[in-house]
Amino acid sequence: MNKKILVPLGQCDWSEEMTPYIENVARPGMKVVFLVRYPVDGFIWAKEEYGMKAALEATKLVTHYSWEENLGRAEQEVARACESLRAKSIEATVDLYAGSLKKAVRSHTSNGDVHLIMTRAAMDNWIGRLLDGTMSIFRSFKRPSLSPVLLINPRTLV
Repeated sequence: MNKKILVPLGQCDWSEEMTPYIENVARPGMKVVFLVRYPVDGFIWAKEEYGMKAALEATKLVTHYSWEENLGRAEQEVARACESLRAKSIEATVDLYAGSLKKAVRSHTSNGDVHLIMTRAAMDNWIGRLLDGTMSIFRSFKRPSLSPVLLINPRTLV
C-alpha cells in the first residue's frame, strides 16, 4: 500500500512554495494529494438581470460552478508542482473538496494510508517570530530557524 501525503491548499497558498518541502519529505513511490477547496476561484453571485444578458450570466455561473471545470482549474494551478514531483518518481494528484477541510482530511485518513499532512504554518506564528526576533537580534541567532510548513501525523488526529 502506497503512503500518501496530504497537502491542503487555501486560496492564498501556492503549490510551488510547498514543492521543496514535499520533495524533502516524500520518497519515490509515495503519493502526494493536493486538496483544493471547491469552487477554486471563490464564489460569484448572480445579478438580477433579465433577457439575453441574464441567460449569458447564467451560463457563466453554471460553467464557474461546474465540478469538472473546477477540477481542471485546480489541476492547472498545481501542474508545475505535479511535474516536478513526478520527475522524482512521486505520484501527484489533485482532489477537490466541498465543505469543511476537517471532513475532507478525515475521509482521506480513514483508509490508514496517509503518512503525513503538510500545511502552511499560520501567519500569526510568522509575525510572532518576526516580532520576537526584533526584540533581541542576538537571541535570534541562537535558536534554529522554523519551517513555514507544519507536518502533522494523521494518527494524532482524533
